[in-house]
Amino acid sequence: MTTIVIIGAGVVGCAIAQEIANENTDIHIIEKNSSFGEGVTSRNSGVIHAGLYYPPYSLKSTLCQEGRELLYQWCTQKSIPHKKTGKLVVAAKSEDEIWLENLYQNALKSGVKENYLKFLSKLEIQSISPYIKGVKALYSSESGIVDVPAFCRSLYVEAMKKSAQFHFDCEVQGITYKEGYTIHTTRGDIPCDIVINSAGLYADEIAKMAGIHKYTIYPWRGDYFKVKLPYKIDQLVYPVRQPTASGLGVHLTMNMEGNYFLGPDCEPSDSKENFGSKPEKLMKFYESASQLLDGLKSDMLSYETCGIRPKLRAFDEKEEKDFVISEDPPQFFNLVGIESPGLTASLAIARYVKDKI
Repeated sequence: MTTIVIIGAGVVGCAIAQEIANENTDIHIIEKNSSFGEGVTSRNSGVIHAGLYYPPYSLKSTLCQEGRELLYQWCTQKSIPHKKTGKLVVAAKSEDEIWLENLYQNALKSGVKENYLKFLSKLEIQSISPYIKGVKALYSSESGIVDVPAFCRSLYVEAMKKSAQFHFDCEVQGITYKEGYTIHTTRGDIPCDIVINSAGLYADEIAKMAGIHKYTIYPWRGDYFKVKLPYKIDQLVYPVRQPTASGLGVHLTMNMEGNYFLGPDCEPSDSKENFGSKPEKLMKFYESASQLLDGLKSDMLSYETCGIRPKLRAFDEKEEKDFVISEDPPQFFNLVGIESPGLTASLAIARYVKDKI
């Protein structure tokens, strides 16, 4: 029987566990937190991405496309709360329309079906909601939202049904190799044949324990504000992304309970652990959101939370980096830089890793 250790019980680690667990494997998932989904996953906005933004043929692009379809199927079969809301990517000014056209062309090259996309005029935007500003928009019908804790829990339950063993409050302290790997943890040693490093923000540090020093995770912080809108909007609303931007701009999302949020923004963080609140960003968020939404007042915003993205893009670089899913050294699989669209792509990532193994 093959023994496999997965380091990290976030949504991707849990997805991999339920995908690869079978009667011929002994699966152990190591997690330093007290339960599954308490790291990067716990601060996810819950958006199901359509795959508009990523370079064609990249892992982000192909796994997002495949993962989105798998995610919708999974949520339907498992009765996980989700909703195909659709998304408007809005050009606030006429000079921004060129970026919408570029986004549309990129989406088509990336495999987004043409009938999933539609350009909207100012009048058509207003017909969807009179409160959404913009001279033109690209509408993505396949975008949506999901209850992240419920989705992650369903993956965990499925993995448990297949006899995967989870070890919580269990932190990796070292990794050695001698006719197989031994994972040294705060709860003892676990010998294994295969290691899957799905440690999110700490994937580079886990790789270094195995002698792989070529990866560096750069923590990019994103804050969220809750917004009490005096009206109802059913769609996600995003500003059109400028080339080389480190994020997608402050945008409007919602959860399954009907609460609205603005964010996240994207800025370099001095730490992987700095989750302190930044209510002083309120006016910046208000001014950004006012370009998208009419009738907004600053007192409608209140600070909510923040997340930190495990990016491979250095703070001084102008281009985003793709996911890394690589076997190095042999039988040691590193998943590094698994940021957005990691949630959307999680089930496809799991299949991709299974195929590599």
